[in-house]
Amino acid sequence: MLLLKKYYKANSIIESVIALTIISICIYIAIMVYANVFSPKTSIRHYSHQNQINEQFYLLQLQDETPIENIETNENWLNTYLKEVTIMYKDSLSSNVSKTVYIHTDEE
Repeated sequence: MLLLKKYYKANSIIESVIALTIISICIYIAIMVYANVFSPKTSIRHYSHQNQINEQFYLLQLQDETPIENIETNENWLNTYLKEVTIMYKDSLSSNVSKTVYIHTDEE
């Protein structure tokens, strides 16, 4: 009987360690998901900047030279048919968002 009690205590300790390990893993996964959801790349400001950059690019495609403040556009011809357009958005908080687009033209 005494041997059974010692074995039962050891089994209980092993079960406790396994349970704590499983709980720790679940908490770690939850923290990683929480950190990825609330990262700066998923903030509203980031998507707002991306939308403004896309808007400037589409206005550029329409050949509308309407300047939007805080946005710079650089055009470089890589060869006769390929143009590189870099659009940069600079914020007052010194956050820079840029997008590079390559445009292929078939004009001869």
